[in-house]
Amino acid sequence: MKVLDRYIIRSVTSVAFMALLLCTLMLISVDLFANLDSYLTGEVPALTIAKITLLGIPESFIFALGPSLLFSASFFLSQVQANNELICILGSGLSYRRLVAPILILGLMFSAGQFMFSEYVHIPASQMRERSRDELFGLRSTYDNRNITLTDPGRTYVVHAKQYRDDESRLTQVMLVFLDEQGTFNGRIDAAFAYWEEARGIWRLERVRSQAIEPGELTISMTEHQTLYLDAFTLEPAFFRNLSSDIKTMELSAALRYLKRIKVLDPLRHPGLSTDLVERLLGNLSPLVMLFIACTISYRYKKNVLLFSIITSLGIAVIYYVVQMVTLIMARQGVIGAVWGMVIPMIVIVCIALAERAAVR
Repeated sequence: MKVLDRYIIRSVTSVAFMALLLCTLMLISVDLFANLDSYLTGEVPALTIAKITLLGIPESFIFALGPSLLFSASFFLSQVQANNELICILGSGLSYRRLVAPILILGLMFSAGQFMFSEYVHIPASQMRERSRDELFGLRSTYDNRNITLTDPGRTYVVHAKQYRDDESRLTQVMLVFLDEQGTFNGRIDAAFAYWEEARGIWRLERVRSQAIEPGELTISMTEHQTLYLDAFTLEPAFFRNLSSDIKTMELSAALRYLKRIKVLDPLRHPGLSTDLVERLLGNLSPLVMLFIACTISYRYKKNVLLFSIITSLGIAVIYYVVQMVTLIMARQGVIGAVWGMVIPMIVIVCIALAERAAVR
């Protein structure tokens, strides 16, 4: 039994390693040539190009791992079928489930390993790569944002800003609408700019015009200030940032806390951010899903095993990622739940594999 398990694991991992190496090199080459014109135009030194390219290896590695394992398992099971090794295994009293059990265990191990690799290698490398590219090409901060509307956690005011600049921690054209306990409008403040003062943990409003409804009267009083501090306006700059991509790279515990609070502050941004976080977490299950699919498919071809294994793997991978792309778009729009955006493609591809196996019996 141990001999058979070692044979299965060694056969699958050896082919997967070679496929992973080739796919990773191919993805790195595509990225390099896609940015080569920018590098040459900017006269970027060769060492800088090499550094940026090497920092992209973890992302390419993760993207290629699932399809590489799918091809490896498909090729191994095809070889077992074509060389009549399956007859010997079944004749010895072992079932097909016993044959694929080590492959599925391997999928669990690769999924756990991908999660650790993603959190401790891929994410730091991606952050370094983005910073290097921003510095190299003089790009403005990717955290800059426009037309932000947030609600105070206590529901005492709503704030809208025309623009947020992260390098200055500055809001432009700020409007605060104040509400009473019943949610009725009772005042408004407009400011040309607002600057975050880290030491005090509060925003400094400049060129301010304040309007308030006089209690018991139908009149509005208006005052102007050159500078104004509001004790209630303490929302941190992180909530004004454009974090559509950063939710995938920030520390996991911080991402969960941020997502929980943004659900209250800005419900419109919550579906997109929650989908990105779910994709970050459940995307690590792709090795297990791909190997499960490979174990479910029926292999009936006796010749051209390598060619048909490649075709089968590519076909399944294309279907899986296309369905995932569609469901993730729906999840970001709030049409379906964030978790379903990742689960539906898995269900669809497993059903296709099971239907294919049932059809050839």
